[in-house]
Amino acid sequence: MAHTRTDESTGRGPRPAAWSRASITASALLLLAATSAACGGGDTTLDGSSGRATGEIVVGAGDGAETSILAEIYAGALRSTGASVTTEEGLGDRTAYLGQLDAGNVTLVPELTGGLLRYYDPESTETEQDDVFEALSRALPQGLSISDYAAAEDRSALAVTSQASGQLNLATLDDLVPVCARSTAALAPNFDAGALPDLSGCTFAQTRTVADDAAAVGALAVPESPDGAVEVAGVTTASPEVADADLVLLADDEHVFTAQNVVPLFRIGTLDEAQLKALNVVAGELTTADLADMIGQVRDGAGSADVARVWLDAHL
Repeated sequence: MAHTRTDESTGRGPRPAAWSRASITASALLLLAATSAACGGGDTTLDGSSGRATGEIVVGAGDGAETSILAEIYAGALRSTGASVTTEEGLGDRTAYLGQLDAGNVTLVPELTGGLLRYYDPESTETEQDDVFEALSRALPQGLSISDYAAAEDRSALAVTSQASGQLNLATLDDLVPVCARSTAALAPNFDAGALPDLSGCTFAQTRTVADDAAAVGALAVPESPDGAVEVAGVTTASPEVADADLVLLADDEHVFTAQNVVPLFRIGTLDEAQLKALNVVAGELTTADLADMIGQVRDGAGSADVARVWLDAHL
């Protein structure tokens, strides 16, 4: 299913708060397909000036293993429909690759729901995954759309060793609050440290920023303190270092950290119904564990396209 921003020129109001992914009817998807078919005729290129072949889909990616892998997965899913698809990677940061999308130089880019929502609406306060998705669908600029988000996510999380979890009965963020004042936290650069004040009652004795997720995980290896202090790591959930370690990610029942589910962002009128359905197949299959494993493979030297192809062969 595809979700677009309401066009104010039509006089339609915003979607009600109770709106959910499942409530988008087939007519909306068919409308996008019809628009795509109309735009596919004649000699019109993706942006009217780029010179690309008519009907060619270009999947863009920013910098880094995660975005490259996701671009290859989306490209492969779209190729399964018979579409002509190319990928363009290394397009820079979010501002840069969204600029390429806006210019029509790429058709689709992989994104994370929470980060994209904050980009388009910095004042938004939604953190739960459905709320973030709905708010994002309303915040999108005219001409852009998203389809269903995946279970795969790369959100911020606080982690402790399984030993500390067992000894101190730490399973949720609420469980951590009583020991925060005598505990220290090592925070990876991609961890959302700005959300920590929202963890009510928790002020760490010390926080420090470390080089990466591996360093944050490594900080948990220090000997246990006799006074019951806990070393806590601020990490992101799709980090292979986190997946490979004997850690407990503390459950975020109050949604302190903003949801960051994988989602495709694309130009309206460039994908037909079959292609939109292919994107939704990816959404239904891709997990955080899958993503972390693939990121680890790429960091170890495997090619993004090769890693994505193995996943596609197993899931599509």
